[in-house]
Amino acid sequence: MPLLLTGKLNTRLPSILAPISLALLLGFSPVLLADDVNDQIEEAIKAYEKEDYNTAITALNAASTLIRQKKGELVSRLLPEPLSGWKAGAAKSSAAAAGIFGGGISAERRYTRKDDGKALALTISITTDSPLIQTMSMMFSNPMFMGQNNKLTVINGEKAIANERDNSLTSMVSNKVLVKVDGDKKVSPETLKEYFKSINFKAIKEYAQ
Repeated sequence: MPLLLTGKLNTRLPSILAPISLALLLGFSPVLLADDVNDQIEEAIKAYEKEDYNTAITALNAASTLIRQKKGELVSRLLPEPLSGWKAGAAKSSAAAAGIFGGGISAERRYTRKDDGKALALTISITTDSPLIQTMSMMFSNPMFMGQNNKLTVINGEKAIANERDNSLTSMVSNKVLVKVDGDKKVSPETLKEYFKSINFKAIKEYAQ
């Protein structure tokens, strides 16, 4: 007779399966794995099936906003750490729909330093999914669109537009991501270049894929 049919094992079987069932529930339950995005999508589907289209649209818009915010968090992780002697604030990200200020996902971080009593500050920003990128790509592809204050330069193999008036360096990555190093008037061009070099363009290119 098979062992599983013995009385001894039959009485123990429920106690053995109980923790296994709990583990399966915790590991694979769609309800427990769901996040806010899934919740909004499910709400939209239920509303659509009930022909409640206004609620469906609102829920889908909320899901879209949450996804853009998650992308913003990913972009903020691409910002570099401060150089030696500098301090940096927390990275900030924002995500706006296409109809709001042109839309787009962006992240920025501010870097500061005191040098001989002078306060220096610069900001590095990364922008994607924005109509501004199309405008800037024209400047990189055709020098006629760059204007008088802009000059094309190459730093560590990466093309950048240097603007002396704004004291900034702007680069386009894979025609999808805009990277800008923007310093105040006291920041030297050499410091701008050092911060530009500190940016992990390889990681940004991987993100843009």
